Amino acid sequence: MVKQVLKKIRNSLFAANALGKIKLKRSPSLVILTYHRILPGQSALRQTEQPGMIATPEALDMHITLLKKLGAEFISLNTWLDAQRQNQVLPRFAVAVTFDDGWQDNYEHAFPVLKKHHVPATIFLVSRRINTPWQFWPEQVLELLINRAHYLDHEALQWLRPYLSDMLTSTNPTSSYTILQADSVINRLKELDDHTIETNLELTRTALPALSQATVNARPLLNKQELETMLKSGLVTFGAHTRHHYRLNHLADPSDLENEIAGSRSDLEALGLQPVNVFCYPNGDITGKGEQLVRGYFTAACTTEQGWNKTPSNPFGLRRFNFHDGNGSTPLSFLATLGRP
Repeated sequence: MVKQVLKKIRNSLFAANALGKIKLKRSPSLVILTYHRILPGQSALRQTEQPGMIATPEALDMHITLLKKLGAEFISLNTWLDAQRQNQVLPRFAVAVTFDDGWQDNYEHAFPVLKKHHVPATIFLVSRRINTPWQFWPEQVLELLINRAHYLDHEALQWLRPYLSDMLTSTNPTSSYTILQADSVINRLKELDDHTIETNLELTRTALPALSQATVNARPLLNKQELETMLKSGLVTFGAHTRHHYRLNHLADPSDLENEIAGSRSDLEALGLQPVNVFCYPNGDITGKGEQLVRGYFTAACTTEQGWNKTPSNPFGLRRFNFHDGNGSTPLSFLATLGRP
């Protein structure tokens, strides 16, 4: 009870700070809202997804409605960047909406909300995953730990055991994991590079064919028809999020870096999704060589660093606020997130 009261007081102070910025700030500022998956509260897909990746359509609707009441001007990220580059007059309180990864639910559940409010958005796409049944490795691991834990003592999964919870491995290695326990395993696995994890998962599926049948009951990612429909609406533009969602700080070979960065732009342009001017760093991981390549192929880049973007701002270091159930399900928690230092 005490913790809940303290949390509410803390959120109230942060929310007041956000309202103060909105009301008192005179120089133009840009707030970028970031989302990953937009899923209804009762969706079965929530059972095998990281908690920090999901928001409801109702929360997205509430965020937009609240910010409009507070005087926000929703603007396309490309439009804002073009205006800053050309020294044009910028809105005092501009808000841009972005979605990372290109999940199918962005079309099914987020796009109707954008159309309702006539709000533009940018979706950052993993170019070689479009039109495929691909599932990102964190979701594959979550599904395994939560629904297929009885396979964990199999020889094919020995590579995973060092990253499992000590509590479970020391008692019953095949106990099912809770979503939070499984999420902690995902964070430990990030010590490895993405290609190594994917290779291990592929070898595991080969050794255990039953795991290949343990897939989600819906297509995870957007297809070309959905992308074209959103593009034609005039509300949605697209940015690059690499070809395979490989974290750049784990790519030592310069040719691999260029393939992921430059290749993602050329892939999306080949699909007719231009302009593709903005890049988004997977997991927020930036390297010197990677940043240099991004500057050579794009006009801006989004990070995972939290904060408001003052004017003028560094177009290759755009800050964003990532929203999910935990920090955006109520007006107070939403405003508190915007007001955190």
